[in-house]
Amino acid sequence: MKKILAAVLIVIMTLSACAFAFAEQYAYVKTPTSDGTVYVRKVAGAGQPIAGVAKNGDTLLILKKGNTWHKVKVLRTGVSGYMYGVYIKFIDSGSSGGSSGGSTGGYTPDASVSDKDTVINKYGTVNSSDGYANLRWGPSTSYGVIAKEYNGASLWLLEQNGAWYRCTDASGRIGYVNRNLVSVGSTVSNTYGRTGVIRSSDGFASIRAGAGTYYSQLYTLNVGQSVTAYTSSGDWLKVSSPSSWTDAYVYRTLVRFYSRARATGSVNLRTGPSTAYSKLGVVANGSYVTLLATDGSFCRVDTGSAIGYVSHKYLSY
Repeated sequence: MKKILAAVLIVIMTLSACAFAFAEQYAYVKTPTSDGTVYVRKVAGAGQPIAGVAKNGDTLLILKKGNTWHKVKVLRTGVSGYMYGVYIKFIDSGSSGGSSGGSTGGYTPDASVSDKDTVINKYGTVNSSDGYANLRWGPSTSYGVIAKEYNGASLWLLEQNGAWYRCTDASGRIGYVNRNLVSVGSTVSNTYGRTGVIRSSDGFASIRAGAGTYYSQLYTLNVGQSVTAYTSSGDWLKVSSPSSWTDAYVYRTLVRFYSRARATGSVNLRTGPSTAYSKLGVVANGSYVTLLATDGSFCRVDTGSAIGYVSHKYLSY
């Protein structure tokens, strides 16, 4: 009888060990920029044949862990292959992840740092029957109000998220306004020194010698590459060029202007814009985050593993 019980115990322990060993592990894609992409290759190694492309924020099922290359499945597309480990952030079930210390449970990248939105890059003017529009922390009325923008106020419309525009007001605050309360004007005319990243469903943007598709293509920039704008002409932005004497233009919707900030000290990541809100985690000193909205005292940020609020005193941007 003892032998039978021992055998059963061994079988149970073996099955438990196997279940643990083959427990599914997930991760997400983390690229240097919010618009970044990374290749999934058929064979591990740089320059190997490409099986597909993953985007920043995509969820990955880890099929096999390696040293520098890991076999993954991109859940959004179903593509399987090998990805270089530097672009993979692992998620440990039940624990917090990322250098920020923010919770990964239920994390969804904000639409303003993904390709779910529509780049606008035009000026707009508040035009509301109430005489004002609320600038909010996020794209719905469930988010708190940052400020009131009165009729006639000028807003720089960055992206459209459904029924909302993400925008910057005259005071430099970033937030969201209902699109029905804004009249869209001409292309941005004050873009001097503003930096953004290329976004395009084609994976690249043509940089042309003039403000129109009939001008010759000077070169191309890939998705995620930085570009600095100086002025605009119609629907085209004049941007920096490797040859300083050459004019270079890119179509306005192919550049997402973003704000990156660096933590100048370890700062608490909170569920709301004040110290009265509970703590989600900690953004480590020197970490980079993406600014989603600001009010001058607090900033709503995406750390890459969580979205929350931090005091602006600990951010450099």
